[in-house]
Amino acid sequence: GKDTSLLQVRTSASKMDSSPLEFKMPLEGRHSECRNKQYDLSAMPSVAVVIPYLHEDLGLIEKTIGSLLTNTPPQLLDEIVLVDDGNDESHSFASVLASLDPKVKVHRNKERQGLIKAKVTGASVTKSPVIVFLEPHCIANRQWLEPLLDRMLLSHRRVVVPVIDVLPEDHTDDYSYVGNMYGGFDWNLEFKWPGDARSRNASYHEPDPFPMPSMSGGLFAIWRDWWEESGTYDSEMREWGSEHIEISLRTWRCGGSVEAVPCSRVGHMFRKKRPYSFHGEAAMRNKKRLVAVWLDNHKAEVEAAVGKNVVDFSDAGDLEERMRLKQRLGCKSMDWYIKNVYPELVKK
Repeated sequence: GKDTSLLQVRTSASKMDSSPLEFKMPLEGRHSECRNKQYDLSAMPSVAVVIPYLHEDLGLIEKTIGSLLTNTPPQLLDEIVLVDDGNDESHSFASVLASLDPKVKVHRNKERQGLIKAKVTGASVTKSPVIVFLEPHCIANRQWLEPLLDRMLLSHRRVVVPVIDVLPEDHTDDYSYVGNMYGGFDWNLEFKWPGDARSRNASYHEPDPFPMPSMSGGLFAIWRDWWEESGTYDSEMREWGSEHIEISLRTWRCGGSVEAVPCSRVGHMFRKKRPYSFHGEAAMRNKKRLVAVWLDNHKAEVEAAVGKNVVDFSDAGDLEERMRLKQRLGCKSMDWYIKNVYPELVKK
């Protein structure tokens, strides 16, 4: 097929010039306290990295993988599982990717499952004690993994995120470091960066880890036992949207926490537009599910921000299973979350 001829061209070309896994190492921009940290790798769990991809750029996927293989201690990296989410032949790259390194595996979904389900599928074909979800247009910076695992050792219910730096879309070899922003959302349930760690906590000391009321999306590390026990993602959510706020509310309210770790840095290319078709009704359905299961006595605020349709749950699918999960885990209320995790939500 097309893929194998691409592989032959690539192989003969790479003998003459650079490896497909080459990437530009970011200039050192971590806090000085991060740079000389020694970690006991023998005490740390190994990880499987899960990366779904749909209509992505092969060069960027290769740089993502190259940065992971270069900047992750080999004894901590079991495998990198790329989930081919129903790509057509010209975007599958399966044989090219699978031949990059013995640790790289490609799992193919014949039909597009959408980002949310593709992550659940990818995680289910791995066995490592820790799962790290990344995206196919990232650069994992030096020592990106150890600071995350270091925090996770303190609790199996702690979900951790790196600080997500910026790879400019038109210059993906550039890398710009960002501040220690915390993640949240408004009553419209759209993610935002309301401020930095010090704006919430005057005694904050950089580069200490800090709480994240909401993670920003697809980059996080989680213990497999907690991922499974806490209900992975809502598998009735479709395509993309609301799943990062859902997992954040669920983690905080059901006995866990979400934390950003500034010594861990991953550069991410923020895109102006998605390279694949996306259906607004899927996003609305996901938001309805989020409201129905998790917003408790605060549905009216969401309705005022989004419109009446968001509280019409007749087309939101079956909610029973997620309600039972919430009960089984003994999750706390939305009021508890606002009071203890994200008081800024009501101060707006």
